[in-house]
This record gives sequence, C-alpha cells and structure tokens, in this order.
Amino acid sequence: MSYTMVCPYCFKEMEDTEVLFRSEKVNLGECDILPEEYDDLADFIARYEGEDKDKILREYEDWAFFEAGPDEEYERFWKRFNGTTEFDPIDAHLGVDAYLRKVIDPKKPEHRKYLKDQGDGDYFIYDGQGMAIQIELLSGERCNRRVCRWCHNPLPANYGKTDVKFLSVIGIVGSGKTVYLSQLLRGMGNYARKAGLAAMVTGPSVRNFRKDNPVEVGEPLPGSTPEQRLQQPLFYELVRDLGGNRKSTETIVMYDVAGEVFKSPQLIMHYAPFVEHADGVLLLIDPLQFDVVSSFLSDGQERDNPAQILSVIHNIISKGDPDFKCPIPFAVCVSKVDEILDILSDNLRNLLARDVEGVKNAAGYELAEFNAKEYNPILKELTEFIETHNMDLANQMEANYSRYSYFAFTALGCEAEDGVSETGEHFRCPAGPVIPKRIEEPLLWLFYALGFIKSNEHIGPVYCPVCGSRTFELPKSDRVLIISKGFMGIGRREQEVNRGCLNPECGHRWFFTGEDEESSNRNNNGASGFWTRKNNNAPDFIKSSSGKNRG
Repeated sequence: MSYTMVCPYCFKEMEDTEVLFRSEKVNLGECDILPEEYDDLADFIARYEGEDKDKILREYEDWAFFEAGPDEEYERFWKRFNGTTEFDPIDAHLGVDAYLRKVIDPKKPEHRKYLKDQGDGDYFIYDGQGMAIQIELLSGERCNRRVCRWCHNPLPANYGKTDVKFLSVIGIVGSGKTVYLSQLLRGMGNYARKAGLAAMVTGPSVRNFRKDNPVEVGEPLPGSTPEQRLQQPLFYELVRDLGGNRKSTETIVMYDVAGEVFKSPQLIMHYAPFVEHADGVLLLIDPLQFDVVSSFLSDGQERDNPAQILSVIHNIISKGDPDFKCPIPFAVCVSKVDEILDILSDNLRNLLARDVEGVKNAAGYELAEFNAKEYNPILKELTEFIETHNMDLANQMEANYSRYSYFAFTALGCEAEDGVSETGEHFRCPAGPVIPKRIEEPLLWLFYALGFIKSNEHIGPVYCPVCGSRTFELPKSDRVLIISKGFMGIGRREQEVNRGCLNPECGHRWFFTGEDEESSNRNNNGASGFWTRKNNNAPDFIKSSSGKNRG
C-alpha cells in the first residue's frame, strides 16, 4: 500500500516512499580526525603520505556526512520569506536546530551506505497501515523526522495518511487576525467538540503560535503578522466518532496570511500558492472598512477596501480569467464587532451576543452538524448590513465567488485600553474579562462546506434551481401545484410545493426539503421540480426528468 501526499509548504506531490528524513545522528563542532598539523582537508590530501591516508579520509567523509549545517533546498525555500520560522523547543534541549540536521535520501546509493537494509533492498520501516515512517542508521539511530522531498520542510507525524484540507486565514490591515487566531487555537478543542469532532494538535507550530501571541488581561496585544515572514502552518487532525469502534480522521492545515501581501507584486508571487491551493478561506475585515463605521470611529488611518483584496485573490485563483467563478468556500468575517454594536440592529446585536451552540441529540451529545438554524437569522441580518454599507464587497462576492457566507465576531469581548511598558513603550491591552463571541462559527461553517460535518438546516438564501434567482416561501394557500397532461386534463395530479422563484420570467415552484444543498432542489418524491409560467398557479410546462422543458 502506498500513500500520496501534497507538501503543505511547496504543494508538490510525493509518495510516502519518496519522503526524506532528518538524521538523528548529528556531528557538531570541529572534526578532530585530521592530524593537527594540517590546516584543512585540501591541505591533508596534498601533503599527507601515510599508509592510513585512505582510512582517515573515509572516517572524515563519514563524519562530514552527519555534520550539522544549512540545507540548500530548505534555505532556497525560506529565502523568499526572510528566513525560516521553524522552531521546536525539543531541539533547544538537543543543542541543534532541526533544519540543520543532515537530510537523508534512502533512494541515493551514496546515502544508503549509512542505512540498514530492512530486507530485500528496502530501507524503509513501515507502520501498521503500511506507511513508510522511519529509516535506521547503521549506527543504530532510528530517524522518523520526515521532510518534503522537494523543499525539505518538515511533515508532521501521520501527515499524508488521511485527507488533507488547506485553509488560509487572511486578515486585512487592522482586522485583528493574529488575536483571532490565538484565541481560536486556544479554544480549538472545545470549538471542534461543538461540531461533534475532536481536534488533535500535530506538530509544535500551534503551541508556538499561542505562546508567541498570548492574549492576556493587562498584557500587550499580539502585533500584526510581519508581511514578509511566513508563519509555520498550523496542523490539526479532526476525528469523528462513527460508532461501533469506528472513526474517521481528516487533517487541516491553516495558514496565517497578512492582507498586505496582496498589494505588492513581489509578495503576491511568494504567497500566491497559499491561496491557489486553499480548500477554504477565512477573510477577516476590520469594521472601519465600512464607511458608516469610519465616519464616526475614524483613527485617521486609510484602509483598503476589502473588495480590492478580493479582486486580487480572485485573479490569483482564476489565473487571470475574468469569467471564472471561484468555487472555494469563503467565510467573510467582520471582526471586532463589539466596537460597532451601536450601529447594528437590535436583533443582530442580541444574536451576536449569544454563544455558538452545537446541535445535540436527545442524550445531550453534540452531533457532527453545523447549527444553521441558529446561524441563519444572523446571516440574514449581516447580509442586509453589508449590502447597505459596503455594496462593493457584496457585489464582489456575488460576481466572483459561488460559495460564501458572512460572519461577525469579537475575539476579545472586552475593551482594549492603553498601557505603558517599563521602557516607556505604548501598547494596547485587554481590560478584561476576555470573552470571545462566535469566533468558531466561520470555521465550523468551513467544516460543513468541506464535507466534514452536515448541517441541521439549509444555510442562507434559497436560490431557484432553474434560473438562479432568489426565492420565497409560498403561503400555505399556494402549496399545491396542479399538474395536467393531455387533452381535457387527463392525467391531472397534485404536487406539493413550498418555494417559488422571485423572477417573474421564470416562476419556478418546487418542494424544498431544507435538509442540505444537495437535496434542496428535489421534491418530496425525489424527482426534479416543475416549471410554471410567471408564478401562475396553473402550470402549462412540465419539466422532464432530463431537466429540459417540454410543452
């Protein structure tokens, strides 16, 4: 059995038997194999004439093979981002950074001479599921630090064994993306549980991010992500209990992307792969990017219109095709919503003040479902707010993105006040208590959009399956559709319907189950819907099973 995986750094594909390994054997300091009277290897080769010269050279070669030092492919990748951000606290105790360890390729004959043959010329050690996970040195050390064959970046344990989804978190200037991510990662276990999932951290990057970006009362808020630095991907395994000693596991990889990169052609080139390969996107928007907010809360800084950023993102994903409509699910999030409560409707304000609730069964256990019944009223109000106060954004989403939804949250839930450090530096810090509200909702929606979980109700507006226009719920008096075939009404029958198209040129009516998007356009018999003309109750067209109308 073989496993195919995509590198979470360079996005190139490889088999599990094509991965490379970082050596557990490391030589540090100066080599003392050469006699002291020789300056270096070249000097030794030129002047030494002893009979043991070949033996000394072999020993020196073996020592140099495991010598700690920069790796060319790894350095080439990170040069674009002003240096690596990889860090593992364990390596600090071992005295050598992981990326300075020798990278071993079991397929190279010159490397194999240091490896133990596991039988039949195979140098890999496999786990119980048949994935190549280790190699063994002749000196006895087992090496299980896998790295990408192409860019030599680290692959977490079990990476590539399950389906992987890439999620990019993009924050426009001032949106508080770093604070949001810190709080989201801090509560990920509890948030995933609301969707019937268990979230398992794989690799040190999540813990490092939280440690480097703490959100504490009275302490400085984390700063913005440096636009030219690539933060380490954040790895999680999502586990769902299927009952009967069965479970399913998915891997998600989250990327922290600064919105500023989309204003620089050079940075766009470097960061484009993290957008091109995204399976889902969370886009964070500062409330001050709405004119109605900035008119009375302006801090004097000019902010980019999110529609401009979305246009650049669309150009990246579409590779310049203006007619391409992006199918990647986009969660468009208004952050810091607690700062603009006064301009929101009373109903929306009350809805956003509530905690996200999971969908539970009769026994009180969370189901693997998104709570759309709770979310839909928020979506309706947010859509109206955005269409009223930033039509550019609404038009951009409608024109270029086929699957998106709006969200609003606060990552702090409290005031931020000014503080001064012992050295006289000014900063902003939470006044407390820190109580995030609804920060998990966009991520849980992405879990639904990516197929990890179901939904307990159709999400958002219901669109006509015939013409794509918005629809309305039919009053009870109009929920019977009369279908007649042939002369004098022969073949007349009644069909239950509950939705109608608002487009007068279409007038389509059908039974909408509301269970999920795949079944939303089917009637209660599982067949296709029916045509009517201009919303008349008496239809004169019938839609066939092939989806084409006939008279």
